Amino acid sequence: MSQAHSNTTPGGSALEDRITAAFVDGLTSADIVPLIAEAESAALASGKSAEHARERALDPALTAKAVAEARRQMEDSAFGRERLQTAVSRLRERLKEVRAQEENQRRWTAYLKVKADRDKFAAELKASYPSMESRLGELIAKIEENDREIEFVNGHALPSGAERLRSAELIARGIEAWRVKSADVVRITRELCLPAFKHDQHRPYAWPRDRRG
Repeated sequence: MSQAHSNTTPGGSALEDRITAAFVDGLTSADIVPLIAEAESAALASGKSAEHARERALDPALTAKAVAEARRQMEDSAFGRERLQTAVSRLRERLKEVRAQEENQRRWTAYLKVKADRDKFAAELKASYPSMESRLGELIAKIEENDREIEFVNGHALPSGAERLRSAELIARGIEAWRVKSADVVRITRELCLPAFKHDQHRPYAWPRDRRG
């Protein structure tokens, strides 16, 4: 006597419930990938079950009741296979959607971090640069003026027995001369370019003050 199947698909309602849940927000791509594989496997098993039931239904030795039961099993299994194949197709589309959402979320995470860093650095620059610009610009101007005075003293008014004066920059940097081992020392007072914090097309630089953009 033949025995009726209690479920139309291998895995039964538990698999169908998990497939349904895949179309509700909350599942990740890592959850959906194995679900697709499981649904494909269940569809294949349903196909084999349908073919086996078909072979039984065609057996001329079966009674009419057994044939009817085999046909019912064949139809149920064939429907289950078709339903699972459709589910696989839809799950693959859902996987693409979820992966796109996850990628967008990763981008948002990176975007917000970069934005937060930018805002922090902007605040630091706004709090620090103006005062540094003013102090450094004034100091470099004073050193440059003092260098001209030193040049005059060394060239025209050096007291008897006095050693030549070195620039304040040389003293501060611990350098003996502007040329060290046949290489010129880059001078801060000559090479420093300090953009003005407050934009002004007529005075774009805090140092050199006569530089134009």
